[in-house]
Amino acid sequence: IFTFIAMDVLHPCVYLWTVSNKFSVEEAKKMSCLQKLTSVPWWKSCLASAILNEQTTNIFRYVAPAYNFMLPLLVFYNATFGVSGGFTLVAVGAGH
Repeated sequence: IFTFIAMDVLHPCVYLWTVSNKFSVEEAKKMSCLQKLTSVPWWKSCLASAILNEQTTNIFRYVAPAYNFMLPLLVFYNATFGVSGGFTLVAVGAGH
């Protein structure tokens, strides 16, 4: 379930949390390390740059279909994957 939540919710939420952040690189250069660590705009900028980049988007784009494809096969390896798949099916819905 965590993987679906992360892929479906994390990206849009981070965008909405950080879209109004007007923190620039020039401002960061003027700040000391302690000021950066206590600055909310600096942390928003770090979060946005870590999550809202092309590499993370590509990981989310390809991991979800691979997970959906591999889950039925992994059930034969370990029953825990079947329980996880059952919870995911209930949480997401059978039609998705």
